[in-house]
Amino acid sequence: MKKILFKLLISSVIFASCSKNAESDAGKIRFMFDAGDLMFITSSFNPEQQTMSALYGNQQAVSLLSSSSKRQTRSSFKLVTYQMQDDPNYFGSKVNGELLLVETLKTDTKGNLEYGIEFGKMPSGQNKDQRIANFLDHEAVKFPQ
Repeated sequence: MKKILFKLLISSVIFASCSKNAESDAGKIRFMFDAGDLMFITSSFNPEQQTMSALYGNQQAVSLLSSSSKRQTRSSFKLVTYQMQDDPNYFGSKVNGELLLVETLKTDTKGNLEYGIEFGKMPSGQNKDQRIANFLDHEAVKFPQ
């Protein structure tokens, strides 16, 4: 009788702990950014701040990054920054977590740069010119053809 009660108690503890974890994981939604018609250009990681970023842009934006001239017209960039979090499926891996910042950089028909923030706040200690320089310092990933 004691063995049956002990097994029943252990089973209920295991069941209760499993259902608790399932409930806490069920409420988590991982946000995936939709870049629309912009293509992926590159990504970057900042281990000190535990952030990761993805840079998207149109073909003119890629040309702007690869040329020495910074006067490409009609280029459009979006820099999306996430908080890093541990990947629950792979030990030691990181994945994008909370969305922190979505920045845009566009050039008009004369090549003038226009910076904006769609979501979030500018990182503390930085200004608009530093953020624009951050966009233009990226190097496009080269995919094999």
